[in-house]
Amino acid sequence: MEWKDVAPQDGANSQSLSGGLPVTTVTQFLAAEMHDTRWADIPEIAREAARRLLVDQVGITFMGAAFTGSALHAYAAALGGAPDALLFGTTLRVPSEVAAGINAQVCRNTNFEESGPGYHIGPLCVHVALAVGQQYDRSGAEILAAIATGYMHSVRFHAARRADKGSPHLRTVGAAIAAKLMGLSAEQIATAMSLAWESPFRNHSFPIFAPPPTAKRISPIGMQMLYHARAGVQAATMIRVGFPALRDEVDRVVAAEYDAGVLTGPAPWQGVNDQMELKPWVSSRHCQAALQAIWELQQQRTIDPRAVTAVRLKLSAMYLRPHQWEPAPNVFFEAIYSTQWAVSMLLQQLPPGPKWVTAERLADPFSRALASKVTITEDVASTTAYGNLRPHDVNGIVEIDVGGETLHARTTMGQVYGSGHKPMPDAMQEQKFMEATSLNFPEKKARELLAALRGFEEVGSVGEVVG
Repeated sequence: MEWKDVAPQDGANSQSLSGGLPVTTVTQFLAAEMHDTRWADIPEIAREAARRLLVDQVGITFMGAAFTGSALHAYAAALGGAPDALLFGTTLRVPSEVAAGINAQVCRNTNFEESGPGYHIGPLCVHVALAVGQQYDRSGAEILAAIATGYMHSVRFHAARRADKGSPHLRTVGAAIAAKLMGLSAEQIATAMSLAWESPFRNHSFPIFAPPPTAKRISPIGMQMLYHARAGVQAATMIRVGFPALRDEVDRVVAAEYDAGVLTGPAPWQGVNDQMELKPWVSSRHCQAALQAIWELQQQRTIDPRAVTAVRLKLSAMYLRPHQWEPAPNVFFEAIYSTQWAVSMLLQQLPPGPKWVTAERLADPFSRALASKVTITEDVASTTAYGNLRPHDVNGIVEIDVGGETLHARTTMGQVYGSGHKPMPDAMQEQKFMEATSLNFPEKKARELLAALRGFEEVGSVGEVVG
């Protein structure tokens, strides 16, 4: 099908798509796009991005399950229900709605997850698709196509926003992915998206200049992945069984809050690659430019962490606020957000992953002393770039006083490994996966899982990999 000549605001277009759905609204356009897109239709640059995303998010989900999953897993066991899908890090199978939410949440809980565009969409795309894919016995190619198309929809919503109004599009994207893998018609997908948009729970919004939150008050439901993913699958399931929901609810807010031309423009498959943000290090995404600058210095020369007397970072204003600015983390959730802690771990050349956030590491006197030597000041240009939705222009500027001299380094987010402009080399992604799963599997089993995920598009049934 072709996407051109769609007129979502005036309804002039009468083109009929799959299932007889006329494309006259934004909701219907996006639903038809989700319904009709197959893996073979997607350009290779976007397919490669989807492959990388799957491997990355699955690996760190096991890390998140090991550190933060026990209470959520107990909650799922208490709920009971159909054994549709696996809770990662356990042998427990639960309803797909529950698995999608919990797996997405523990993935997000690492602060090592994919973080673009706008609202950390990677955990939701991957885990909604895997959970529903298990329930309906879909192939690897079908699941990857849903992930890639859902990610593209998130790119569209983020690019079309006129203001930060929260994140209702996360659950709407989740509903579209789930409905596609349930085998629903384009009209049903549109209705599921609309029902998800109506979900009444609080939208998450984090304006950069908002008053700072209370120090060390960090929610373990950050970004609300549990609710967004679950709401998406819930909406699709309700439509599948005949719930009489409204359609075209997305269009109610498009005129006021979004640019409809962006939402219905040419399919931005390039954006799937360009906007994807995989993280090399356990920390907030927009301080990773500074972390990479330090890493690049380490590739050029030996930096003895015992000889470091001061580290000065210049970052966007968000890193002057708790909880990103935390020189003395005491527990897991403080450590994963602390920029100072990430610098301490990196200077000690500890491989990013579980080793950064164990209780033993958090109690280590040297690690804590090194983190206390890190100061952060604002880089105004980075604050401006972040506020103007130009993440690739955000700077990381570093000065390190070590052994009687001062080392200088600078990079930008567009130059960080894991961005669309600089994908992680295979060896770097492999190390990240192996470290992230090291608490869950012996090395041989972890390598077998990695190989299966890298060849996921050839898998006839997701149950062959996620069993």
